[in-house]
Amino acid sequence: MAKLPRAVYAIWLSFDKKDWTLIGKDTDSLSYSLNPDVSTDKNVLGETTVNHSGFTPELAVDTYYARTEDAIYPNIQDIAMNRRSDEEYTAAWLLEAILDDEVKNSDTTTLSGKAWMEKCVVVPQEVGGDTTAFGLPFNVNPNGGRVEGTVSVTERVPTFTEDTASEASVASVQSTKTKSDSLSD
Repeated sequence: MAKLPRAVYAIWLSFDKKDWTLIGKDTDSLSYSLNPDVSTDKNVLGETTVNHSGFTPELAVDTYYARTEDAIYPNIQDIAMNRRSDEEYTAAWLLEAILDDEVKNSDTTTLSGKAWMEKCVVVPQEVGGDTTAFGLPFNVNPNGGRVEGTVSVTERVPTFTEDTASEASVASVQSTKTKSDSLSD
């Protein structure tokens, strides 16, 4: 089996869910760190138990150079230069996708893929940088409401469609879990 190229995994950021900026133009490495909370315990019987308490994801965009054509630029500039910390200014939307081809190929054809959108908070880390360009590196922290769906990408612009079937499936699993939890009480 062939490895998927890195460029099939694409990440966009938007402050209004209409105008999206594709993240990663100025970097050769970009990973969404999941930061899992996992511990392993061993009891006196020699048994090992693994406890997984969830994730604390964070996306560190360490190399973001300000571009006036980026839809996110005015917002990130405002947050950084005015030292904004309230949700009114820092709230945004993150869209992750695994596409059927490298995102650059959406310049000539429409791509599709599986996608996840969620609310997030954008926090600039510093202002300035070296002589390469005006840097505004930032971190993105999810803030709930993750939704699964599909995406269509043309000329690097995504159109997200929420998967209503997955919502029904999740609700069904949660309902079944709640019923079984109440039966065991």
